[in-house]
Amino acid sequence: MKTVILFSVFFSGCITHHNLYPDNTTKINGQLDWQKTFYFNRIKEFKNKPIGKNKIVFLGNSIIKGGGDWNKRFKKNNIVNRGISGDYTLGILNRLDEIIFYKPIAVFIMIGINEFFADNTQNPHITPEYVANNIFKIADIIKLQSPNTKIFIYTILPINNNQYIEVKNVDYNFLHNNFTPSVNDQVKRTNTILKTNKNFTVIDLYSSFINNKENMNKNMSSDGVHLNENGYDLWVQENLKLITSLNNN
Repeated sequence: MKTVILFSVFFSGCITHHNLYPDNTTKINGQLDWQKTFYFNRIKEFKNKPIGKNKIVFLGNSIIKGGGDWNKRFKKNNIVNRGISGDYTLGILNRLDEIIFYKPIAVFIMIGINEFFADNTQNPHITPEYVANNIFKIADIIKLQSPNTKIFIYTILPINNNQYIEVKNVDYNFLHNNFTPSVNDQVKRTNTILKTNKNFTVIDLYSSFINNKENMNKNMSSDGVHLNENGYDLWVQENLKLITSLNNN
């Protein structure tokens, strides 16, 4: 049985197309039933349509997945969407074999919000340091096994608590204004750690999406967490020059 985190495939030198993907015995700590369903449904899709060679990979959670066909957004033909709704950093750590096997031109990583979108008072190990370190692990593993792949880490986007409560009609305690630590406080602290690293390029999307109260700009979001078309248009605007340069090299 494969358990979090199992990297023997990475280092054995025996990666083949048949073992690039986690099987349904893989355990991701903290995964709820709906997350497990989403995870393995997407893995099936990945198996049916592998990354291929000479690609740019967008790797992450529902915010990446929600971008849909990134090729249409950037007017390119070699971008692959590897977002899974509800995914955690541990989920990505368990599905890196495909990335390593195909050795893409570049990987853009956006992950971490799902760890904080919860009442973690019973999970004291879920901290900004934990999430940032897992993101660095993801980048380190890719770089070790695919040294020519350029790696870019996105800062985690903020949320808008009030917008989410209103749109989703929920009353989660961790979205209350007096809940400590707040989701956005943890996001901000994680981003500070990410930006202090010297090994990987960090793209600070967070600063482009906050309002004057350091919440997600409502005009950029469909529900306070996920992006609407305005949000994705801004994303493309902030990254088009870089994506174009990667394809021209």
